[in-house]
Amino acid sequence: MFQYRPENYATLYLLIASAIASVSKVASEIQRICFTKDWVVVISRSERVDLSKVNSYLLSIDQASSLALPWVSGWLLDHFPWQTVCLIIIAYNCGSWVLEAYILRNLYQNTEGLKTRSSELEGDEELMGIKDIRMNTVTTYFRQSSWTAGFGLALLYMTVLGFDNLAASYGQKHGLSAGYIGFLRGVGSLLGIAGTLSYHHISKRVGLLWTVMIGLIWQNIFIEMCGVSMLLPGSSMDVSGFIQNTTASQWVSKVVHKVTNPEPQDVPSIPFWEVSLPVNLFFFGIMFARFGLWLADPAITQIQQETIREDQRYMVFSVQLGLNELFSVLKDIIVIMFPFTSLFGALTLGSCAFVFAGFVFNLFYHAQCGFSLTNKNMHLVEQESTEMSDLSDTSPERQSLIGGVSGDLRAVEEETKATSSTSNEEETH
Repeated sequence: MFQYRPENYATLYLLIASAIASVSKVASEIQRICFTKDWVVVISRSERVDLSKVNSYLLSIDQASSLALPWVSGWLLDHFPWQTVCLIIIAYNCGSWVLEAYILRNLYQNTEGLKTRSSELEGDEELMGIKDIRMNTVTTYFRQSSWTAGFGLALLYMTVLGFDNLAASYGQKHGLSAGYIGFLRGVGSLLGIAGTLSYHHISKRVGLLWTVMIGLIWQNIFIEMCGVSMLLPGSSMDVSGFIQNTTASQWVSKVVHKVTNPEPQDVPSIPFWEVSLPVNLFFFGIMFARFGLWLADPAITQIQQETIREDQRYMVFSVQLGLNELFSVLKDIIVIMFPFTSLFGALTLGSCAFVFAGFVFNLFYHAQCGFSLTNKNMHLVEQESTEMSDLSDTSPERQSLIGGVSGDLRAVEEETKATSSTSNEEETH
């Protein structure tokens, strides 16, 4: 893609920047699991802050960063040479490593709740056994009461209906200008931020389970709009024609040719008011579905945070991340195997099916917990009963480790002891 020129070392800079960015990506995912899935639960309890509010703010910052980053990158590339931009990226990543390490270290040292579990586990071989994450990791995930909700979330990654290069390429082949696509993408990002901010307020009113239902129903309505757009007159979908006119060997040769020789996007742009109805309907569906997606996503995450034991939280969320990436990679493989505009409609319909399947999995979890318009914590009923049964079988000094909510369990025990002592005193008198 880039020609190596000894006088400016542009290719070398690009390779170094790419390598550092790759390492940063891995470190970022590890940090994301530790902080946004595990630590944030402990910190919110220690600071007595609503967990939904913390999750909402963190996701809003993430969404805003995703919205601003392409603009900043584009501005740098327009005003500075490649070498300078690469050096800026390298310096930014290295600086962010140092800053994040400093912040996380201070946060860990100043939050006693983050250090309690590791200090109590030292020297106890029986309890140390629960930290062996090399065995039964996937089994542990599927033993969780909320695994259906998490698996439904993972299914949402098996879709081509996002504002990525796939949708942009589809739009450009139908005459959409880069400016119009950028506008739709920007509005979609704003709707995503609105969804994350609304999640806290909606969950406070109706509870997490109904928040998930509202978000996924909203998303499915507009995602199905994308599917309908592929069935309208004027759509480019022609699956039957492709099957009739293409043999297996021709299909393989076409795929290899498209991968090795990408087609230039040389379709002339047209004004947005001249864009066909199916194409506009397709992009409007993706755009408005972002609100429902980012309303349901943090609600599902919080359900998992509240129902997974503390000693298993990192393990389970690691599997969750792996499932998300698995379905995303499967989607990419399918797109590589069928990189034809006439088949993009079939990929869209398949994406609609997976999004609906994600809704069905969460509906099943909601049914397991029970439908209630008054109890906002139906997803915690089963967990609370399990914790209470553990109290009768577990010694007091180990309840905090096995139950995963030390303060709550010890408070229950102390209250029980106080009640029993009061009863004994009354009987004595």
